[in-house]
Amino acid sequence: MCKTRIEKGMAYEKGVQRAVLDVPTQMLTVTYRPDKTSPASLRTAVQKIGYDADDQTADARAYNRLPDCCKKTNAVH
Repeated sequence: MCKTRIEKGMAYEKGVQRAVLDVPTQMLTVTYRPDKTSPASLRTAVQKIGYDADDQTADARAYNRLPDCCKKTNAVH
């Protein structure tokens, strides 16, 4: 569920060509057009979906809207 949520959310970001989340490593790989977006914008997009991006914490409102299975308190994460 988390994988789908992140990949679908990133697909709507300007300049993103592909986003793939490797769940075991919690690594998001994004292929994007640098003339359309930047790494900082991509981190902000991840935060707005409700997840931490590198050392930046998730947007609190977006995080609270996540299903329990997608929150950090879940044992899988």
